[in-house]
Amino acid sequence: MAFKDYLTPAVGVALIAFSLYVFYVGIALMMGRDVPSSLLSVLIGFTTLGGGVTLLRAWALSRACVKGDEETR
Repeated sequence: MAFKDYLTPAVGVALIAFSLYVFYVGIALMMGRDVPSSLLSVLIGFTTLGGGVTLLRAWALSRACVKGDEETR
C-alpha cells in the first residue's frame, strides 16, 4: 500500500471533522442570535459533510472494484 492510497480517506475524514467543527460554530452563533452567520455556517457544514461522505464512499467503492479485479485474475 502506498501513501496515495490513504490520502483520499484522510481528506474525507478531515472534511467530516471540519464539518462537525463548523456545525459547532453555527450552534454557538445561534445562541448569540446571529442568524445569517449561523445559517451560512450550517450550510457550509452540510456541504463539507456531503463532500466528505461522498469522497469516502467513492474511495471504498474503488477499493472494492480493485480487489474484485485482483481476485478474478
